[in-house]
Amino acid sequence: MSDHPPAHNDLPPKIIACETLRDEVTRVAGDLEVEFCEGRLHDHPERLRDTLNQRIAATPGARTILLAYGRCSNGTAGLVAGPHRLVLPAVDDCIAILLGSRDEYLRQFSGCPGTYYYTRGWIEYIDDPYHEYLQMIPRYGEQKAREIAHLILANYRRVALVDTGTYELAACDEYLRTVCQFYDLPLEVLPGSLRLLEKLVGEAPHDGEFITVAPGEVLDERLFWELSKG
Repeated sequence: MSDHPPAHNDLPPKIIACETLRDEVTRVAGDLEVEFCEGRLHDHPERLRDTLNQRIAATPGARTILLAYGRCSNGTAGLVAGPHRLVLPAVDDCIAILLGSRDEYLRQFSGCPGTYYYTRGWIEYIDDPYHEYLQMIPRYGEQKAREIAHLILANYRRVALVDTGTYELAACDEYLRTVCQFYDLPLEVLPGSLRLLEKLVGEAPHDGEFITVAPGEVLDERLFWELSKG
């Protein structure tokens, strides 16, 4: 019996994804194994890193693990591959993933940097500023909570719903109307894309749109620094 672990192509890839991308990842995953992690971990990068490292370490065998994450406030910097091969999009956060590329994200940012993005998953699984406002009311009172909430989004100029084609836009209407009225911001619907996720789970070799961490290596934060030079 050989002491060598199985080659990575002997076992199918596995996806570990943020639950905010549940609709989109479920659409492209096919028969691949998928694990979803809590969306609210984005508010705590160290906890996100710890959780992902635990999920990676608990994966048996030697696999290619596809991570549906970006840098996410450095929450993915320091991930330990162990016996596995890690692959994740070379993007700053999930916005670029939902828009289909980092280039499209930069185009949107250049046109309107003060944009707060939503999808159904973001409404469902994270505490956005409006959720936080509602949570502040019992502690600060409505007026003070409102002042804080408006201060947080003081430099924002629009709310954007990214239509990835994986959920009913109408399901978001009531909540987003409330948000836009509260902040006095216009709502735009932007075309999303599954292109980057489809490339992540596809059979073609991963190109420069992705970061790959070899077995035994650690995801170095410096790899993300290169993104700012693009």
